Amino acid sequence: MHQKTFLDLIEPLKPRLFGFAYRMLRNREDAQDALQELMMKLWNNRKTLATKGNIKTYCFTALYHDCIDRLRKRNRFRLVTGSDLIEIEDKVNVDLYFENNDLIRQIREAMDNLPYKQKVILELRDFQEFDYEEIAKMMNMTVNAVRVTVARSRAAISEKMKKEISYGTGTL
Repeated sequence: MHQKTFLDLIEPLKPRLFGFAYRMLRNREDAQDALQELMMKLWNNRKTLATKGNIKTYCFTALYHDCIDRLRKRNRFRLVTGSDLIEIEDKVNVDLYFENNDLIRQIREAMDNLPYKQKVILELRDFQEFDYEEIAKMMNMTVNAVRVTVARSRAAISEKMKKEISYGTGTL
């Protein structure tokens, strides 16, 4: 595989790969290192890359395993809370921005309270937009187990958000 073909295949995935690594590792430098190592691994294996099937699934699986290894070395298993990747561009929408940012922060906090495997599966499904079959393959689970995990994760977050919203109102 030539460099241009390789770059055409991999470059569109890099922002999502970085975001995934960043949310898992909670550190920009570690996420950049993980992404760089993935790129080196992909480049070194570029001759067999076409035989890997779905390249997107392969990349996220490899990155997931690398992030797990990095987290094990740090003895810390948490995803990023909040979204510090959003920049304010329109001052007129500042209130909406902060309201949305607060909602995202609350959802991320609710995700942090989920068991680790649920966090990863929900991240892959709802934020990285993988289908259930791809996640099942990546996580070495059945498709049905992935669907159940996603449903339980969403229900737990929904319950947490209902409590947050109704706090102090006497409802719920």
